[in-house]
Amino acid sequence: MRERHLLYLFLGLNVALAGAFAVYLFLSTYHQAEVVATSFEPTVKSNAPSRPAPAPAAPRSNVTVAARPVTNAASPAITNFVGAVAKPAFTSRKFAWQDVETDAYRGYIDSLRAVGCPDEKIKTIVLADINELFDKKRVREAVSHDMQWWRPEAANIGVVNILQERGRALEQERQALVEKLLGPEAAESEKSEVLLWSSVQLTGPVLGALPPKVHNEVQELCQRSLERQQAYFWSRVNEGQPMNQVEAAQLREQTRADLRKVLNEEQVEEFVLRYSHNAHRLREELRGFEPTPEEFRKIFRAIDPMEHQLQLEFGGPEAMSEAQRQRFERQRDAAIKEALAPERYQAFLLTKDPIYRQAQMLAMQYGAPPRAIMPIYQMAKVNESKRQQIINDATLTPQQKSEALNAMSQEQQRSIQRIVSEAGARR
Repeated sequence: MRERHLLYLFLGLNVALAGAFAVYLFLSTYHQAEVVATSFEPTVKSNAPSRPAPAPAAPRSNVTVAARPVTNAASPAITNFVGAVAKPAFTSRKFAWQDVETDAYRGYIDSLRAVGCPDEKIKTIVLADINELFDKKRVREAVSHDMQWWRPEAANIGVVNILQERGRALEQERQALVEKLLGPEAAESEKSEVLLWSSVQLTGPVLGALPPKVHNEVQELCQRSLERQQAYFWSRVNEGQPMNQVEAAQLREQTRADLRKVLNEEQVEEFVLRYSHNAHRLREELRGFEPTPEEFRKIFRAIDPMEHQLQLEFGGPEAMSEAQRQRFERQRDAAIKEALAPERYQAFLLTKDPIYRQAQMLAMQYGAPPRAIMPIYQMAKVNESKRQQIINDATLTPQQKSEALNAMSQEQQRSIQRIVSEAGARR
């Protein structure tokens, strides 16, 4: 009986303690500011001794903190102070470089300050977004002013000056935006590196995206390379000696080696594809073949390593033995065949025909568009067959042969003029 009374007593005490704890929790949380979930990064656990927690950095991509003023009637001074501080806006929107020029971005900066983000952190965030925005703009300019690097008539005349002007204009826009968002002191202290330009235009989606520091390093490398080549040329002239092709190839290899120190593999390939000695020769060789950019890239990628190595060892095919030269030509043709579709490879082989090359030269002399080359070639093949018949005709005297050849030549000139005129009219 006694044990039962003790059990009831213990149960009553436990119930009383639970009730007291519930009252304590209610009183301890009453009149407190509401806590809203944020997107701050979680704290990394560490075994190091605890230290006073620094002011939390503002979230980088969005503001999701909604602060509410304290409403404790017993603390009017605190209530007035909190009400005077700018309130951060609660939003799930993510802010990035695309928003820098919008009005909403100003509210984003105000919200960062309202949640206690230090000014230096805000400056770092805003400058990173501004710089990324103008990096994108600079790449768009480099792409829109890119040259047709796969065509023999590709030229960069006047483009360097245009890019210089556009670069200055973009920097002025960037400075104005920095001053608008961060103040004149930040605009004065955060001037970007001025882009250097020479005769080499670093345009396109790859080279146009180089950071300013790397861009300037490449320009300086190109200038030093040009000075080395000019110095070597004049030294040979002063000595009365012709250019040594192996030494010239070694100078080109030095330029490639210097570029590999500051550019990655893709960027080096893009540079060599556009500006190298071998790329220039390939563009001339493919004149009339009219390759697409992708076809030119595939052909160049297939034959440039073997040609560059040949130049370093021999200077050129003319310095090789007949057997070495034939083996090299077979390897080169096989590499080109592998790079092209079958029908396009047949079109490439056509450019090897001497009569076709002559038709190309005639079209260039008359200023005809590429579409005129094939009609001129077909006409030239017919005339070559007629010429051989006249030369081998034993019934004609030398005088008659000469007159017949002159008449055929005059007719050929008239035919070329007609073809050029028709091609020009279609253009």
